[in-house]
Amino acid sequence: MTKQTLSFSRTDSAKFFRTLNKRVNSYFKDNDIKRTGNWKIWIKTIVMFTLFLAPYFLILTLNIPGWAQILLTIVMGVGMAGVGMNVMHDGNHGSFSNKEWINRLMGSSIYILAGNVYNWKVQHNVLHHTYTNIHGHDEDLEAGRVLRFSKHTEWRKHHKFQHYYSVLLYGLLTINWAITTDWQQMKRFMKRKLSYGEFPNPVANWSKLVISKIIYIAMWIVLPMLILDMAWWKILIGFFIMHYTAGLILSVVFQLAHVMDEAEMPLPK
Repeated sequence: MTKQTLSFSRTDSAKFFRTLNKRVNSYFKDNDIKRTGNWKIWIKTIVMFTLFLAPYFLILTLNIPGWAQILLTIVMGVGMAGVGMNVMHDGNHGSFSNKEWINRLMGSSIYILAGNVYNWKVQHNVLHHTYTNIHGHDEDLEAGRVLRFSKHTEWRKHHKFQHYYSVLLYGLLTINWAITTDWQQMKRFMKRKLSYGEFPNPVANWSKLVISKIIYIAMWIVLPMLILDMAWWKILIGFFIMHYTAGLILSVVFQLAHVMDEAEMPLPK
């Protein structure tokens, strides 16, 4: 899809930004609130990582019945979504801590969620926050031909049934990260020279993606196959259940916060 050149009215834009920035700064100052996380964010981080990783180690080290393993993979999916929304998101926004290395560390947790820091920052920080709900530019609205999130997207006959089947597809969000989305996004973003900050070295960026995916597969699939006395297909089912749970939570939360009747979806002028 060819990307049109965006242009927005600049009438009073500088005044608007100064006023908004002043009000935001005043809110934090008047209410004595830090612009970054406090001790509560660390409690939240511990809880989310515990939900995500503790069941994983329990499955690897204890002789747990199959039904309990399935329940634990669901808990892992809840933790996975929790780490994504409450730790990784804040870290990659630079709002987790006032120390940059802590933000980078927490932001890098996306690698054990099946994602990639570069892709996420471009898609979320650059495209989504700059062009929120603008068709063709906010990639959070892109769902191929299967789902239609904007009135500006081409309508197809099956879309009249999407309120029935869409929720079933929401769970595929994060497993798509692991398998296809990251590769497609990096190719597209690198070609368009997009970045959040300094543009990365292409070789280093692609190498990081390949290595992180290998480590991810080794951690979540290969290692359990080596340790557990279990059929390979059962491990893949557990992997899928974890991702489906996380994807369902993340997609529903995003839809309720961004894609609804009350949300405006303007076109560039």
